[in-house]
Amino acid sequence: MIERVQAILDQNRIQYALIGGMAVAARGYPRFTIDFDFLTTDRRVLQATLWDELRNSGIGVDVRKGDFDDPLAGVVRIETKPEQIDIVVGKMKWEQRVIERAEEIEVQGTKMRVPITSDLILLKLAAGGPIDQQDVIRLLAVGPRNQLIEEVEEKIGDLPEDARALWRKLVTASSP
Repeated sequence: MIERVQAILDQNRIQYALIGGMAVAARGYPRFTIDFDFLTTDRRVLQATLWDELRNSGIGVDVRKGDFDDPLAGVVRIETKPEQIDIVVGKMKWEQRVIERAEEIEVQGTKMRVPITSDLILLKLAAGGPIDQQDVIRLLAVGPRNQLIEEVEEKIGDLPEDARALWRKLVTASSP
């Protein structure tokens, strides 16, 4: 299924990158998950007709557009057993830069673009949930810590103040 979703995105020249638990695992910290999450800033993925091929073959596709004040433009959820694929649609320029800097890595036998580790940390800080915070600490631990801190510090000004405050807290709390 993941290959079919990638084919649709690629055929439509939609830039995207793998995020979430699979991306954390690809960057060196194994974490159990069977779900795939992708980030794009291309709002064309929110057009229901883009996913007709999947719907016509009996696959559930739920397209949800975000409200004006939501941090996301929307989410596309593709539900198959046993996996679930979410395509998160960002709104911010810094999110597009994360996608542009992503590197191609083999993940579960398939080549995918994965954000560089410092950008993955930025995404986790912006999300800010408890698992995201644990992921930041784990990514710093697999390092190189000082280089990652420097890279994040160079880019974190693009994030909201609550994400910057969380970064300061997590760097202090995870100091060796």
